[in-house]
Amino acid sequence: MGSEPASRTPRYAEILAILRGEVASGVFPVGATLPSEAELCQRFSVSRFTIREALRRLQSDGIVMRVQGAGSRVVRTTPASVFVQRYRSVSDLTQYAEDTHLEVQSISDVELGEGVARQIGGAAGETWCYVRALRRADVSAAEVLAVVESYVPRRFAKLAREVESISGPIYAALSSAAREPIENVEQEMQALPAPVHVAAALGLTADAPVLRIMRRYSAASGTLIASFNWHRGGDRYIHRASLSLDAG
Repeated sequence: MGSEPASRTPRYAEILAILRGEVASGVFPVGATLPSEAELCQRFSVSRFTIREALRRLQSDGIVMRVQGAGSRVVRTTPASVFVQRYRSVSDLTQYAEDTHLEVQSISDVELGEGVARQIGGAAGETWCYVRALRRADVSAAEVLAVVESYVPRRFAKLAREVESISGPIYAALSSAAREPIENVEQEMQALPAPVHVAAALGLTADAPVLRIMRRYSAASGTLIASFNWHRGGDRYIHRASLSLDAG
């Protein structure tokens, strides 16, 4: 009986491996643009469909960012991991905070501008406590899952400055300190170009697409904390919700 024929690696996978290797070795460094689809088709003697599949996989790895009319730009040298956040309730958001590690970088007082004040429920010109942090899968993880920028009302400044010692979600500690239960959680998601400091922390080039998720926790007295969570765009972060319809 003859042996089964060896399975052949798809051509797009071969090209993908070559391009990954060239990015990793510095042939195409971070910030560089890969050759056009037409140039790659000529180089590898394949169809545009094959090249597009290889580039799509490269984008899914988080290695390149594809911009309409501008080609594929290298944004990192190695594939990034995918982080999936699932939630069905506020308690699931709490679980996310407990399952990941928050590394505080700086704590300072800031005067709110009109744009930020409108989003977080403050007033322009007010002084709030500003906490910048990095969120990782665990304390030893090298990769940054998100850049977190939190705003806390001045009346909680002392507690905000002790954020690293807080066990569990920060909003719960603030709710306890205010002796007011959380009445509302507002969430807003927006795709934006990465600010310079966010891009640097996430290992991206400036203006690379990122997903910004704003969450604002409010009690009867107003906002207790509002946080802007900046995540990599594309396939690096998946925000998954499962919601039930109201009875009737």
